[in-house]
Amino acid sequence: MKSISVLAAIAAITCLSACGGESPAAANHGDDPLPNGMTVKQQIEARQKNLKDLGAAMKTVGDQMKSGAPSLDEIRPAVQTMKTHAAEIGNWFPAGTGPESGIKTEALSKIWEDQAGFQAAAQKLGEEANKLSDVVTGDDLAAIGAQVGVTGGACKNCHDNFRQKKE
Repeated sequence: MKSISVLAAIAAITCLSACGGESPAAANHGDDPLPNGMTVKQQIEARQKNLKDLGAAMKTVGDQMKSGAPSLDEIRPAVQTMKTHAAEIGNWFPAGTGPESGIKTEALSKIWEDQAGFQAAAQKLGEEANKLSDVVTGDDLAAIGAQVGVTGGACKNCHDNFRQKKE
């Protein structure tokens, strides 16, 4: 009886190898088109680039606020980038662009499973980035610093709940 099980396992492995070695769940769907005209791969790559730009802008602002003499000339354009991206972030995750796509992404399936929660978090980030944009029109570094903290908390909320933890 044991030899029959071994033979069945060998047959299954041979069949999978002949079929390309991938199960349907592991198939790469990167070339699949999306309603916005992009492929899944293009959408994920654009999203990742935008998220890196958003993170870099946040880092610029944070670094300036931690420096001994923050430069509003450096902070203001970075905040504008944050505001622009925060307003768009909810649209960067169309169906089919999660882990099931076969494309490397840190986006958790929870984004699509809890769309209401994700969209609420994205909206909160947009609201806080708008407030930060309003505050940086003035010269009150204490007010800017306080709003940077709140905006950063909105970023952290998404990282904590909708992004794969980094090891």
